Amino acid sequence: MNTEILVKVIQGIDLSHEESTTLVKELTSSSASDATRASVLTSLFIKGETYEEISGFSKGIKQFSPLTRIPGLTDIVGTGGDGKNTINVSTAASILCASLGIKIGKHGNRSITGLMGSADFLEKIGYSFSKNQKIAEDDIAAKSFSFVLAPMHNSAFSAFSTVRKKLQFRTIFNLLGPLTNPLDPDKIIIGASSGIDPMIYANVLRIQGKTGYVVSAKDGTDEISISSPTRIIRVSDAITESELIPERIAGRQYDPESVSGSSKREIFQKTMDGLAGKDEACSKFIAINAAPAIISNGLANDFGSAFNIAMKAVLAGKAMQKLTEIGNFNEVEINGA
Repeated sequence: MNTEILVKVIQGIDLSHEESTTLVKELTSSSASDATRASVLTSLFIKGETYEEISGFSKGIKQFSPLTRIPGLTDIVGTGGDGKNTINVSTAASILCASLGIKIGKHGNRSITGLMGSADFLEKIGYSFSKNQKIAEDDIAAKSFSFVLAPMHNSAFSAFSTVRKKLQFRTIFNLLGPLTNPLDPDKIIIGASSGIDPMIYANVLRIQGKTGYVVSAKDGTDEISISSPTRIIRVSDAITESELIPERIAGRQYDPESVSGSSKREIFQKTMDGLAGKDEACSKFIAINAAPAIISNGLANDFGSAFNIAMKAVLAGKAMQKLTEIGNFNEVEINGA
């Protein structure tokens, strides 16, 4: 263990990006004790984690994955925890973007706080989570889509699981999920739920040389909402902010219930209907959340144009065609789900 870095943490001194990467790698090793891990996480919490420390931790975590960087990828991911039980919009938006030729390397998990996470949805359509680097690369080349199941390919988190369960407060690990995709996408769209400062992610993306967007809706949704205004933070050469009013893009404002469900079955079916263009509210919800990735990849210059491109793809059946391509199911299985 690097004693010098450890002492700095305990003394409440901010670490550099490089020191943070070194620290998390050492804490993940079998030689580190849970007592040391607990003291570090507690000290960082009391001090307040800096952007550099969060960035360094995320880099260190990714280095333990058997998967490595694939250039040219985009990820659409949310923090979760908004309690809204909306449709699987980031997953659906990712599939929609893949149908437009955008290379998607999506990072996600099963549901932890909600009814149905991204992995739950993909499992329902028969997606195979088992992969190595070659399979991931082949999937991207052939289908423009690959999904990384976080617990399967980010083993470093398990080293901290016991400590995190015992600590009665959130730690730096509660912020790392959207930042630890081992495929290391160049463009990232992050949705932050209420209670999480979206500027954390914007600054970490800037530090890591990424481009993309961080979105945070006023109604607490960790996506672009079609029920309330959404704060839009764009990360490119600089960090810029704006506000998106849903009715100006989607034509009208929709009730939150129109894009949410009370059961896994309802959420799954609404997501499917949205991708198929059979549910107007859900289709527009998916399209508006695909818009940032469409802009980031140079297919449109503004949200209105990007939304229109996305809706045309949905209504032309491209999104469902891509879903069929990446899944393993038939129409009877889906309709009877």
